[in-house]
Amino acid sequence: MINNEYKGDDSTSNDSVNTTSTDQKQINSRDDSRSISFAIEDIRRSGFHEHNLLIYSDLPSFRQIYSQCTKQALENNEIVFLATTYDSFDRIEDTLKSKGISVDNEKKDGNLIIVDAVRTYQVDTYGALKLGRSLAMRATREGKAGVFNMSDLGSFFLSESIDTLIEYEQSLPKKMDFKFKAICSYHKGNFGTLGDEQQRALLYGHNSVIRVKD
Repeated sequence: MINNEYKGDDSTSNDSVNTTSTDQKQINSRDDSRSISFAIEDIRRSGFHEHNLLIYSDLPSFRQIYSQCTKQALENNEIVFLATTYDSFDRIEDTLKSKGISVDNEKKDGNLIIVDAVRTYQVDTYGALKLGRSLAMRATREGKAGVFNMSDLGSFFLSESIDTLIEYEQSLPKKMDFKFKAICSYHKGNFGTLGDEQQRALLYGHNSVIRVKD
């Protein structure tokens, strides 16, 4: 598990997502810059089966988003599956506990699963998807509402596997065939290093795109 955080300033990265493209603006009505609270609302309004994309501005913002979304998902009887790149397990658990989540109990009951994205995606690119399917099957058996997933895709940037990332994202449907709400999450600094064609490939590979403004 990597304990280092994003290489660079958390809040003042000069890398930004180009939002001037007419094509990109037409992707989805939710494809605009939103505050953290609006981003959380958009994420939680996402339907099961949706494969969506989140571009977050910095790690403190991302922590607010994943912790609040996790709290709401657990309250809605969903299984939560988080894949972390830049936060340690301890950091994630402390963040969740700050929201009043009984982390130990939720993990013990199988309602909260946290995995290392580097190991999950770089050992087996489709490892997270396989785990998601397995959790969705269990959710059905146990009468759960479904599975809520937030995965930080930063591990592909750390391993310099951008071609693999694009191929992986494009291979997934915009609507999953199982009860799984997938939020593929990108730090804007990572996303900003991609070329225009690579950005478009990722944007068009998702059902909707949510950006968090600075």
